[in-house]
Amino acid sequence: MAKRRFRIEGGRYGGELVLGEANPEFIKHYQDLDEGELIDVLLEEDSQGWTSDDEPEDALLNPETPPSPVADPGYGYNMWECDDVEHLNSAYADGGFYVYEIPADGTDDWDYEKVVYEGDGMLLYSREGGYFNREEPTENTEEYMPVICFHSSEKGTFGAWFVETDGEDFDEFKLGYTMVETNLAELIETVYYDKEELETDYDYNDSTGKSYGADMGWLNKKWHDSSDKYTDEDMKMYWEEFDDNVEWEKENR
Repeated sequence: MAKRRFRIEGGRYGGELVLGEANPEFIKHYQDLDEGELIDVLLEEDSQGWTSDDEPEDALLNPETPPSPVADPGYGYNMWECDDVEHLNSAYADGGFYVYEIPADGTDDWDYEKVVYEGDGMLLYSREGGYFNREEPTENTEEYMPVICFHSSEKGTFGAWFVETDGEDFDEFKLGYTMVETNLAELIETVYYDKEELETDYDYNDSTGKSYGADMGWLNKKWHDSSDKYTDEDMKMYWEEFDDNVEWEKENR
């Protein structure tokens, strides 16, 4: 049977999100800012950088409290590089998927004419990438990390995944995904088809910024569920649950 090829895309909304270690003095100084004010501070710090000789140009800025730890005061601050905990760029996890059949010979991987599926994938697992509180801990302080989270919410496309079959139709019940949860957004992390992880293709990423989100506080490091914690045994358990969920969906749709 002739080969068939499909392109999978996430929903039309998503964006980039970073979560990284912060200067605790920055958080203490700006503890009472609302989200809009915090966004203004971070954008201003990012645009002009920070050095020990800076003078505040705005009432909200304090040159003695750079947003993130800086070994060299002349280095400056780049909010997108404050990402030592998480850095994601993907579609929102609740946006579903679009699947297109494309020429099997690869002559037009970005054809949009033939839509074969629009709907949800099957969730394999969700991990906690960054839930945190603004309240400074008073006990077990060594278990916490001061963090800043910044998110650009966008509309467009956020990567694609390609699948080839031996002539079979695309099977929605073989489409699995994982997601990451944070204070600001829940984003798709990995996509699977027939239990095989698919490589994300970013060649035609195209999005337009809609808004920003920001938060800061203290992250309990025990709550950070990093991707490298998932063992082969964990994955075996998740795939067993995935199969059970597929059977339930097939029986109840």
